[in-house]
Amino acid sequence: MKVFLRHVLINLLVIYLTDLFYPGFSILHDTKTLLSAAVIWLLLNKIVKPIIKLLLLPINLITLNLFSWVISLITLFLLQTIVGGISISAYHFPGFSSQGFAIPAFYVGVLLSYIIASCILNLIHSFILWLIRKDQE
Repeated sequence: MKVFLRHVLINLLVIYLTDLFYPGFSILHDTKTLLSAAVIWLLLNKIVKPIIKLLLLPINLITLNLFSWVISLITLFLLQTIVGGISISAYHFPGFSSQGFAIPAFYVGVLLSYIIASCILNLIHSFILWLIRKDQE
């Protein structure tokens, strides 16, 4: 039970941080939506994701596991479908310029927004797990 609660709290933190960092990913900031999203994302990652990996195993083997981002994309789409308070939308990046380094303004479509949100969710989740494991040693 303690492990389940720890994973739910980690997922809650990851979803909240992704909402803060990425403007294309938004979630309602009420307790019910955040907790249900954390629990459902945990169940999707522990139950549904291995099934999808097994079904897409031949494609993953052919592409040398480069197709695994699609699996994360599917779980994110299922999370948005199941939890009503999550929305992933397209947005316009205004651009960035600092000390001669410039990133021009561009439009991020819905598919690219799903990919970015999925990558950010997985990166923050991996980083937090790395911090916890490093702290335990």
